[in-house]
Amino acid sequence: MQDIRWSTFWFFVLEILLFLMTSNIYSITHGLIVCLFTLSIYFILHVYWINKLSKWLNNPSLSNLPHGTGVWQNIFSKHYQILKSNKKSKKELVSTLDQFIQAAEALMDGVVALNENNEILWSNKKSQVMFNLNPKKDTGQPINYIFRNTDLIRYLDGGNFEKSIKINLESQNEKMIEIKIVLFGEEQKVLVAKDISQTIKIESERKQFISNVSHELKTPLTVIIGFIETFEDMFKSNSNEQKNMLKIMSKQAYRMSKLIDDLLLLSNVESSIFQNRSEKIFISTMISKIKKTISILDSKNHTIKYQIDNNLKIYGSKKEIESAITNLITNAIRYSNKNGSISISWGLINGLPIFEVKDNGNGIEKKHINKITERFYRVDADRSRETGGTGLGLSIVKNIINQHNGELKITSNIGKGSSFKLIFNNDSIFN
Repeated sequence: MQDIRWSTFWFFVLEILLFLMTSNIYSITHGLIVCLFTLSIYFILHVYWINKLSKWLNNPSLSNLPHGTGVWQNIFSKHYQILKSNKKSKKELVSTLDQFIQAAEALMDGVVALNENNEILWSNKKSQVMFNLNPKKDTGQPINYIFRNTDLIRYLDGGNFEKSIKINLESQNEKMIEIKIVLFGEEQKVLVAKDISQTIKIESERKQFISNVSHELKTPLTVIIGFIETFEDMFKSNSNEQKNMLKIMSKQAYRMSKLIDDLLLLSNVESSIFQNRSEKIFISTMISKIKKTISILDSKNHTIKYQIDNNLKIYGSKKEIESAITNLITNAIRYSNKNGSISISWGLINGLPIFEVKDNGNGIEKKHINKITERFYRVDADRSRETGGTGLGLSIVKNIINQHNGELKITSNIGKGSSFKLIFNNDSIFN
């Protein structure tokens, strides 16, 4: 722009000088004629090069770029540099895109790029097989028009992509896939579909193995417990040493039986993908039922306070939720101090249904809190064995609440006590 301005400036300076010289030599009229003539030529030249530029812009390429004269030479030169730079950038972009496509095609997972309307922008070969897509025909079409699945439609319409969903492909020998949506750009999405059929199969086999082993162990263990109880009745008059031995044997046998039960329950919870979790649960009724069990278990004379919302009900698995609540309450009774206080509450907090068990015990060190939900992790192993704990209770609770799309939140202060909350999703509430 600076070159054009200076070129125009010097042209008009020369025009003025030419006018003054011609007027002095001939007349003002002659001066004006000469100025108009040179000005016409100036504009004709510019119009010519503008026309050249216009034609070139319709089909820009390095081979047919005009050279130009004067200031137009600079203009075309700059266009040449820009076009060359853009061509290089485009080449690099195409190369990068090709590499990305090759990488996406090499993935074991199906990948589908979607726009804000869930229309297919691109898909790799794996996804084309999974969803029976024809890239030429189906690109630009909404994926739910081609792959009609109620769960996928609900997932896409819901807009909550924090968690994945599992879909059964009935058309492909009951193949199971896991779908996860990742957002990118302006409301665009990447759908990633993973074949988890083998994982499901292995999980099923693992569950079956644990179930079989548990049952196989259960039978001889029941016999052993029966004989121990018989011996206890037979040898009541025997020495204290023999009585203690039988007592220890009985305690450990019952503990082993509880461990087997917990292993079986944990296995069932972890692998129960298709468990019915849409039952209507009256938590207040469930807690009233659990109270009777608590009164038998509580040998430490705890003061237990209840604050229950009788009107708050949720959807879920009755068996699993009852197991989770029972575990939290029995843990509080088992590990809190004698004559301590325990508060049990159920109600809405900030719009979320929350079940909480709180005690005023010794508390848990911060370093243990993130680990106590792991299988067989114990803060105090000796105390856990004394109280009959298996080390699986909180792991069972965490898996149950995860399967219900909720959260287990643990807070604790040393010397003040601990709080265990089951935080359910507000979508689980029913009226």
